[in-house]
Amino acid sequence: MLDKKPKLHLHSCYIGTTGFNNHTRDFFREISKTYKIKVRNFTVGKHWKGLEDEPFNKEEYLTTSDKIFLDQQTYFNNEHQLNDFPIYQNYPNVFTPDLNIILAEVNHHYFYQDYKGPKIGYTVWETTRYPDYFFDKLKEYEQLWVPSEWQKQCNIEQGMPEDKIKVIPEAVDSNIFHPNPDVTLPEYDDGRFKFIHFGRWDYRKSTKEIIEAFLEEFGEDEPIDLVLSIDNRFAKDKLETTENRLKHYKLLDPRLKIKHFPSREDYVKYLQKGHVFLSCARAEGWNLPLIEAMACGTPSIYSNCSAQLQFAEGKGLPVKITGKKPAIMGEYSTFSQSDMTGEFYTPDYEDLKKVMRDAYKNYDRHKKQALKESKEIRDKFTWERAAKLASIEIDRLYNNLPENKVEISFGEGPKVQTYGTKNKKYFVEFIDSRNNKVIHSSTITNNMWTTCSKQYYIPWIIKINGEIVHKLNLKNKVVKISLDSKSVGDTLAWVPQILEFQKKHKCEIIASTFHNEWFENLEAYKNIKFVQPNSHVEAYAHYTIGWFKNNKKWDEGFKNPNSPNTIPLIQTITDILGLPYKEINKGVNFTPGKRPIKGKYICIGPKSTAGLKEWPYQNWRELAKKLHKKGYKIVNLSYEGFKGTNIINKQKLNWDKTFNYLHHADLFIGLGSGLSWVNWALNKETVMINNFIPYGYEFTSYLTKIENNSVCNNCWVSKDYTFDAGDWDWCPKNKGTKDQHICQKSITVDQVYNKVINILNG
Repeated sequence: MLDKKPKLHLHSCYIGTTGFNNHTRDFFREISKTYKIKVRNFTVGKHWKGLEDEPFNKEEYLTTSDKIFLDQQTYFNNEHQLNDFPIYQNYPNVFTPDLNIILAEVNHHYFYQDYKGPKIGYTVWETTRYPDYFFDKLKEYEQLWVPSEWQKQCNIEQGMPEDKIKVIPEAVDSNIFHPNPDVTLPEYDDGRFKFIHFGRWDYRKSTKEIIEAFLEEFGEDEPIDLVLSIDNRFAKDKLETTENRLKHYKLLDPRLKIKHFPSREDYVKYLQKGHVFLSCARAEGWNLPLIEAMACGTPSIYSNCSAQLQFAEGKGLPVKITGKKPAIMGEYSTFSQSDMTGEFYTPDYEDLKKVMRDAYKNYDRHKKQALKESKEIRDKFTWERAAKLASIEIDRLYNNLPENKVEISFGEGPKVQTYGTKNKKYFVEFIDSRNNKVIHSSTITNNMWTTCSKQYYIPWIIKINGEIVHKLNLKNKVVKISLDSKSVGDTLAWVPQILEFQKKHKCEIIASTFHNEWFENLEAYKNIKFVQPNSHVEAYAHYTIGWFKNNKKWDEGFKNPNSPNTIPLIQTITDILGLPYKEINKGVNFTPGKRPIKGKYICIGPKSTAGLKEWPYQNWRELAKKLHKKGYKIVNLSYEGFKGTNIINKQKLNWDKTFNYLHHADLFIGLGSGLSWVNWALNKETVMINNFIPYGYEFTSYLTKIENNSVCNNCWVSKDYTFDAGDWDWCPKNKGTKDQHICQKSITVDQVYNKVINILNG
């Protein structure tokens, strides 16, 4: 048995004043009394730089001691995305943790797979089932903590090993939340009865149904109000304010008293002074406002389901449940439907009315009982007890860790991770076996990791303390290859090369693209398993294919061996996978149908994703007019239509119909974009109007490329410029002048027409 305490790195996800974040702050403070800790992300107040306009930060939340062990703070921006940059950093000393405790949320894009040492996940998920991508990550952790027996059972039913799951209930700060008959709140002294509902405007919380039930049950002549603090600026309805929402749903009523983001001090007063706390959610991961109201001795209404029963069962005023339904988000919610799996409970809202009436009619009796239950809540659910239960599991896990263990993986680059309790130094070398060159080396100790920045294929040798411990060998191993790009052209150019990689290494390939249906049932790909992007796959090695940037510059030498703009498109993947460059076309999963148009026709693709790729629409019209005189109908397959002589607009077809139009066409005329690559995949002749990329940088088979080298051209392949996909008018030399995009504009209608006629005439 070890006699020392492990050092802990504790991770939360973002700022706020929600129950989840208040739990983070209080729980971590208590843990710090027993262990040396560092914390990433706390509930914070408005004093932090950049948060002056955040509406929910009305007070100071952090003590001086908090700031000592807080090492980094990030926050969600207005688009509900976690900012990649910290708003606070404090790294006075190097801190090497022995264990990680991660308060994980499904919408949080960190899963902390790269943090040093073993990991404990602590989650308060609300439905009966996690999304699979989230659950798969949780299963990798050494332990999973949940606050309730209900959630433990849900995890077991989903497939989590029972011995991994520990119930660590949340708690309530009884120094703050306790009965206080002397509290004063002037706006309450009007003689009216006050129901209070504090939470968030959200479908899961049944916010709208609670308000509707209140307004239906109590008449305007009754001296009863409902106090609401339900702001939610992240709700998908985009209505922004509570007032707007009440107006939108025709719920405006003078008996509804709206409180916008009350201070912490006032929040406590509302709970202590209010007559009845009102909650009736479809599901709860804990319900911190409810336990805080109960701790204050306030009669509390709640739905008789989910995690809140851990502390509320047998207490308060429960509302009946009529059943369960799939966790559909409904017409108003915060998170996307993809983040919600499992089931919600269905409260009986008619019973809610009866319970509210009973709470009002028999208030004195319920208040007396609530004060009695308050003591039990405050005695049993303390942060001291929560930290004690946690420390038992922390120490047990730490003491049962192997004395020393080294894991080697090739996820995104080679990685060496050490586990154990015995202090030991590891000098790690990542070596390219082709030339015996050390690419990277570092020294680590137990419960640390080191990796190499090279994330493309290298036949690695890994040495530790001078000894070879591993040689990369893909034979018979599972290898995942992910396409980062949604682009049609990228996908068609790259996927055939996966077959060459499999042939070379004799490995099992699991591939993910955004267009799996083009390849899955094709004979050539019968030995490749395709999965959806971001699917969790247990693999020996993982390579990601894409055009990667770092600070708006091409990420040369890290994810891409070469700047992707200086090499042919196909070479992007052959470089990453360590293959010789050659053009390969295995086709797409397509069965030709009937000829869609009678007579001769030519397909065109005049639209692209960037201005520098496009040829003027007027030129397309003139070209179409000339070809029409030769007896050809012109079919536009781009995603936008435009007018022209006998131009048939067939934009926004499904891919099978697009393939069929191209298959039967006499010719395709396009740009350096996706439709040209589709035509190539069908082994059909393409006339490509492309003056910004040299010949050979796209495909070369079945291609007639039209260019004009007498003007500015081929800017795409210059190392001096980095293409900005967000700038439609990008033109590195001539933007804002009459010569902007002169490379494409200089190609004449006659130049294209004459080439086309020559091809059509054989």
